[in-house]
Amino acid sequence: MPALCILGVAGVVVLALFFYLLNTARKKVAAPTSISGKKEYAPVYVSIADKPDSIMLGMERFRAEVQKTESAGDKWRWIPLIIFFVGLGLMAIDGLLLLLGYFSLVFSAGGFLLWLAAFIMARSLRRSDTLDFAPRYKGTKEILHTLRDDLKPGGTFLGHLDLTGALLKTKVARETKDTQNRTTQYFRDEWLSLKAKLYDGNILRVSAIQKSKKRTSYWKRSRISGKSKLKPEKFKGSAHDLKIRIVVNPEAYKIVPNKDFRQGVNIGKYTVTQLSTDGGMINVVASSPFDEVEQEQILGFLKSTYSLLQRKAA
Repeated sequence: MPALCILGVAGVVVLALFFYLLNTARKKVAAPTSISGKKEYAPVYVSIADKPDSIMLGMERFRAEVQKTESAGDKWRWIPLIIFFVGLGLMAIDGLLLLLGYFSLVFSAGGFLLWLAAFIMARSLRRSDTLDFAPRYKGTKEILHTLRDDLKPGGTFLGHLDLTGALLKTKVARETKDTQNRTTQYFRDEWLSLKAKLYDGNILRVSAIQKSKKRTSYWKRSRISGKSKLKPEKFKGSAHDLKIRIVVNPEAYKIVPNKDFRQGVNIGKYTVTQLSTDGGMINVVASSPFDEVEQEQILGFLKSTYSLLQRKAA
């Protein structure tokens, strides 16, 4: 009976290792999700300080290099499974020798070492899987592509694209505690920042900001049993702000308010929450309750902001 139990346990271990290696040999598994329940993407930070074509070319090259590295790793995915079967073959030799009346564990030891190597290699391959790029990565390229013709000849963009994550500790803006001593963290993630001098002499600044809330984990005592239980952290939602500043070229434009672009007006997914036209500048803050705001919404809102400008007669 003990021998049968040992064989049973060994069989389960062999099957578990086989299916683990088989799963590793396939294409990478679905991307994990964050605390907010959303798909996680590759953490990327791009410093924007060049001509638009150079920035877009660099972003495309970086993405191609990441995909090339992953494709190269895919070629090795079946190697751990092959090593597993080689190790199984070595163990089978010891089994055959046992049937012939010879007891040996030499080949079994070699097979076990091969299994260990296969497991380590499979783990390394799984860890090398890269996450997909966020839609904002491609969206930012489209924003740069759209605005490049409006730049001053030879001009450059300045700013950054920060896709490292909206819930990093470094992005906590403030914390509050409720009556039950539970802590809520408020995050501010300025994932896109752009500054440029335009062809018409205006200076444009654009900032896209994601604001999120998260309640941290805490201990709660049960009123019935009196035992304490750790409650997990909880995502409390997010919203988006879009900040636009246009330093107007007084030789070419004058600011003329209109009823279609004023505080409280909805433009696409955004609502104008703050608007100022003092000092020869247009300062706008717009908010959106949606989980995601596409680049078309940002470009559309920017176009609407320009409706406040009226070109002066030559």
